[in-house]
Amino acid sequence: MANIDFRDIGTDIDAMRRRARHAGHVRRAQAMLVAAGLATCGVVAVAAVLLTNVI
Repeated sequence: MANIDFRDIGTDIDAMRRRARHAGHVRRAQAMLVAAGLATCGVVAVAAVLLTNVI
């Protein structure tokens, strides 16, 4: 039989909300890092094209 304890359900829900919020922040940070990496690659590519045209 399951042991159901309703006394700590409020703290469990709060902990789940904190974990979900943290996971959302981590996901957003990862997406911003990917976007920054792609932007950096674009800048390097443009610089390479400009340097090859100069030389």
